[in-house]
Amino acid sequence: MSLPVSLSVHDWSTLDEKQRDALLARPVAGDRAELGETVARIVSEVRAGGDSALLALTARFDKVMLDELRVTQAELDEAELAITPVQRAALERAIANVRRFHEAQRSTPLRVETSPGVVCERFETAISAVGIYVPAGSAPLPSAAIMSAVPAAIAGCELRVLCTPPR
Repeated sequence: MSLPVSLSVHDWSTLDEKQRDALLARPVAGDRAELGETVARIVSEVRAGGDSALLALTARFDKVMLDELRVTQAELDEAELAITPVQRAALERAIANVRRFHEAQRSTPLRVETSPGVVCERFETAISAVGIYVPAGSAPLPSAAIMSAVPAAIAGCELRVLCTPPR
């Protein structure tokens, strides 16, 4: 399997306003009512058919026939080799920045007796699992993965499942 790598690294400080606007531009959403109906049908199909429905929907919408929903270790290894050192450094920097921001938000447990016998507490408890969806329309969005997976890891969420459309 050959993965086309289209991840670009941009230095924001060197871009003019037009270039910045172009990088931030996203496709305009269509009719929201129709979109809602389509989403409801898809959710219903997946609830009824599980993974089989996901495979059928992938064939219908993405025009890709998959045997398996899970990415193989070989595919992960190949994808890792496909990025350049500059791209890897940019990803590692983004991860470090997101990690630093979210680690700073951690709070210490708080226990206050507001009245005799009345105790109020604040503490963090991680959920056991989280689903992370990373869109992959006109461009890869590693930022979406980073901004979801890093906080989940910091929070102590043990099971993190990332889903993205196939390429």
